[in-house]
Amino acid sequence: MKSVDEMLRDADPLHREPPPAAADREAIRRTVLASAARAVPSTRWLRTASAPFAVVALVFVFVVVGSRFWSSGTTDVIAAVRFEARLAEDTPGLGLREVKIPDAGRTIYLHPEPVVTNADIVQARAVEGDGGSTFSIAIAFSADGAVKMRRATQDHLGRPLAILFDGEVVLAPTVRAPMSTSAVISGSYTRSDAERIAAGLVGR
Repeated sequence: MKSVDEMLRDADPLHREPPPAAADREAIRRTVLASAARAVPSTRWLRTASAPFAVVALVFVFVVVGSRFWSSGTTDVIAAVRFEARLAEDTPGLGLREVKIPDAGRTIYLHPEPVVTNADIVQARAVEGDGGSTFSIAIAFSADGAVKMRRATQDHLGRPLAILFDGEVVLAPTVRAPMSTSAVISGSYTRSDAERIAAGLVGR
């Protein structure tokens, strides 16, 4: 019975042909090596070819990161004058911050979260005060801002609502009725100051 090696040798159709000469073997070897060299790309080609991919990757990262900033910018208004309206109390309480209003000779206690901010303002303009010598700022709120103001003030009657510019309380009127779509920030502003503040509230 034939061994496995013998059966494999007999199955080879070229097993009876004489082995190639040394020169033939060398020629075959060179052909194989030359083919292998052509099949492997050079390092220089790899560096050149990868450059466009690197540019595409950088652009993609810029777009992804930039889109996060831009998307957040659509909700956060970059305004010259930071505006907040906060509920306040006349008496201290847990979590409330004490604030003195020197011009009014009054102390109030602020709630930690604002009711509305610059992002809720759609329009602000200077308006004449009593007598025409001083000016105030009239503010119009967005639909969402109006809803927030109404919900906050309807349960806050008889208590103060603080208006803050750049973190400082400029006015703290007592809420006499629910507020919603608009508000007037009264004060002894000159026309130029009132116009500057109004423009700064909406980021112009």
